[in-house]
Amino acid sequence: MSFDPEPLARQIPDTPAGRQLAWWATLQARDGEGVSDADWERYSPAFLQRVSGQLTAERLAEIFRNDGARMGAIVEFRVESASDLEIVAFARTAKDRKLTITLTVEPVPPHRIEQFRFERKHDFKLEVREAGPDDALTVADIERRCPIVMGDTSVWFDRGADYFAFSRLLEDCTVGLASVDGVPAAISCGAERVVRVGGELKRIIVVSHLRVLPEHQRKGLWGAANGVLNKYWDHVDGSQAYIAVDNLGMQHGFANTPDKWDQIVQRVELDCAALGGPMTGSSATPADGADIARRLNRFHDAEELFVPYTAESFAARVERAPDLYGWDKVWLTDGAIVGVWPAGAALRSVTETGGVQTVTVPAVVMDYAFAPGAEAELDALLRAWCGALTARGVDTLVIYTSPASPGSALVNSLGRSTGDFFTWTPGIAVPEGAAERGLYTDAAYF
Repeated sequence: MSFDPEPLARQIPDTPAGRQLAWWATLQARDGEGVSDADWERYSPAFLQRVSGQLTAERLAEIFRNDGARMGAIVEFRVESASDLEIVAFARTAKDRKLTITLTVEPVPPHRIEQFRFERKHDFKLEVREAGPDDALTVADIERRCPIVMGDTSVWFDRGADYFAFSRLLEDCTVGLASVDGVPAAISCGAERVVRVGGELKRIIVVSHLRVLPEHQRKGLWGAANGVLNKYWDHVDGSQAYIAVDNLGMQHGFANTPDKWDQIVQRVELDCAALGGPMTGSSATPADGADIARRLNRFHDAEELFVPYTAESFAARVERAPDLYGWDKVWLTDGAIVGVWPAGAALRSVTETGGVQTVTVPAVVMDYAFAPGAEAELDALLRAWCGALTARGVDTLVIYTSPASPGSALVNSLGRSTGDFFTWTPGIAVPEGAAERGLYTDAAYF
């Protein structure tokens, strides 16, 4: 028990909002022990739309336990302000986190919980804002100083002035920048998209590129930088994140995050110099849009998260930032298709193992497919791209797949190395049988 709920309940006003807070505080003190299925009726329908999983007593108890593990035991609690419909309280936890808790209820009986917010209080001046192209060097510097540690290997990106190139490929992307006492300290990115899960279309936010400078970690900047994404939560079904299997630090932060997929995503790196082959096929034109959509749909249709294209939606994809990924960068043969973003400096990365650094200048396969029996044509197109990229100073071609995805065996056979990633979709349950259907990754959102 984190604190004695009886004295606490007596200090909370007997108002509609106060009674709901007293209920929550009592159950939080007991780590959810004693909840029932009926307790979900305390929350408004709009609130429940953001809850993942089945609305059972066990799920609610799990949420209380996870909150307790994340925040730490509450050691101090007091009400700061209260009205009939809203109450604000202060809490301090054993992890020395100071929180402002705001609970708002509906104006009519039974006064269900409409909003429930936890905001970290800081002993420094925190500023959070959206970042834009003028901030490219600032956010690139933060990313460069925050390596991803995987065992004895560290990896970091060094994109410089090209940091925001990836965002131009996305329909709706927001980058958050958090500062501590005026000094930039953390960044995060969120991009809204539609995916297909278990045959149903879902709108999500893909959260990525989170970086917090080492000297400012454990200050709540992870959540602070993500605050710029609050504008999305009222109309999306959930979120998504990818974390490398070997990135144990980030996995620890996701230990209590629901809706983790069993199947991994594979990021396969092809050595352009080793695989480079002759040119084959031809560049696509707008007249090929409907045919390309049909090919991609046939190839990826069974995979989870893939949304079928139309001629119009594919055209929008390649016309959003044609200097990065346009019709001319989609190559076709009679039986295969490969579209590539020659990212170069915009995705330049550094890998350090045992004190030895290796710089990678990559391109990314954005779209690919092959017809039954045309695997060799996909192989030839990938090799043709490797040859063309080598001449442009690009040394690596990255392509995404999963163990159950079509073409996975060929892609992995060509790879110089493969990185495995877990993915989570909090708010959207993993459908039964997903591991057998393959897991589609849109490279633009990775």
